Amino acid sequence: MFTKHLKKTYKLILLGLILAALILPDSLLAATNPPLTYGAWLPFWKKAEGAMELSLRLPKFTAISPFSYEVNADGTLIDKMKMESGFWPDWLNVVRAIKVKIVPSVALLDGTAIHKLLSNTTRRRQHATNIANLAKTKNYDGIDIDYEDKDAETEPYFSLFIEGLAYKLHAFGKKLSCTIEGRTPRASQFRVIPKDLAYANNYAKINEFCDEVKIMAYDQGRIDLDLNAKKGGSDLYMPVADPEWVEKVINQTIPTISAKKVILGIPTYGYIFEISWKDGVTTYKRVGATTYPKAIELAQKVGATSARNSAGELSFVYVTSTSYTVSQGLTFTISSTKPAVLAAQTNPAAVMRLVSFSDASSMKDKINLAKKYNLKGVYFFKADGDIDPAFWDEFNNDGKN
Repeated sequence: MFTKHLKKTYKLILLGLILAALILPDSLLAATNPPLTYGAWLPFWKKAEGAMELSLRLPKFTAISPFSYEVNADGTLIDKMKMESGFWPDWLNVVRAIKVKIVPSVALLDGTAIHKLLSNTTRRRQHATNIANLAKTKNYDGIDIDYEDKDAETEPYFSLFIEGLAYKLHAFGKKLSCTIEGRTPRASQFRVIPKDLAYANNYAKINEFCDEVKIMAYDQGRIDLDLNAKKGGSDLYMPVADPEWVEKVINQTIPTISAKKVILGIPTYGYIFEISWKDGVTTYKRVGATTYPKAIELAQKVGATSARNSAGELSFVYVTSTSYTVSQGLTFTISSTKPAVLAAQTNPAAVMRLVSFSDASSMKDKINLAKKYNLKGVYFFKADGDIDPAFWDEFNNDGKN
C-alpha cells in the first residue's frame, strides 16, 4: 500500500506529463531525425524523483531507459523497478503518447556470472528469448543490454548473445541497444602495451548487431596515464569524465562503430575521495558518490568554495577528522609532486577530502563533443532528481527539435 506522500508524488508526476502533452507543439511531436537525440537512464533506486525530474522535459527526449531489470543465474529476469505497480503503467502510457521511446535496461554487472550464463548455449539462447518476449509483451520499443565487467574470454559468447538477441528482437519489430564501457587508447593506458591484450567487447560485432551503442564515457579515474601526468603531476586529478579523455574515447569508437549508432553517456554525478601524499605518489581513496545538490550542500557546510578544475568539473577540498578504510579496488594512485593543497596542510591528524562532480557546464562540454563528431545522441546517467538545475535552462534551448 502506498503512503500518502508517495500517492501525492505519483499524482504530481502524472500531472506534469499530462501538461507536457497538452502544451507540446504539433511540430515538436512530428519532428523526425533530430540533429542530436537525447535520452536518460532512470534508476530504480530513485524512480519517483527521476520520473518527476523528467516529466515536464520528456518532450525534448527521444528515449528513456528505466534501469529496471536484473538477471538471475538461470537467465530469467528480475523487475527491480516493479514496472507493473505504482505510477508506472499510467506514466509509461503518457510517455508513449508523447512519442518518447521506452527502452528499459537489462543489467548484469558481474563478469563471472556473465561468462557462466552466456557460455552455456542453452541458457544463452533461452536468456535471449526471455528478453525478446519481455519487449514484446510489455510493448517496449527495444531493450538496452548493459553487461559490464566482462573478461576477454567472454567475448565470443557475448557476440553470439547479441547476434541472437538482435534477431529475436527484430522479429518483433524491436531494437537492440548495447551499453558498453568507454575504451582508452592503449598508448594512454599502458606504458608497456601487453602483447596479448584482448577486449571483452568486439566492436565490429557490436556495430553489426546493435541498432545503437551507448558508450559509458565516465568513471575515468586514473585510467589515462598521459592525462594523469599532464594534469595530476602537481595538482589533484581524479575526474569522473575529463572532456579530453572523452574525446579520446570517441576517437577509439567511431572508426569501428558507426557514429550514426553511437550515443555518448554523460555523467550527472560525482565522487568524494580521501587524499594523501607520500614519496612522490598521491593516493585517492573513493569514500562515496555524490550528486550536484549534495555536493553544493556539503561545500556550504564545510565552508568550501567550488571551482572549475583541470578536468572541467566542479571540485573543492575540505578537512575532516574521519578517515575511512576502503577496498583496494577503490584506492587509486598517481605519481606526482606534493599537491599545493596537501603541502599547505598544517595539522598532521587532519584528513583531506576532494569532491569532484558534474554540473551544467561539464555536461554541456560532452554534448558539444557529441555534436562535433556527429554522433547519434547523448544519454544522461542518471536522471534521479539531482541533476544541476542550471542544466535544464540550457537544455530547454536544445534537445529534440
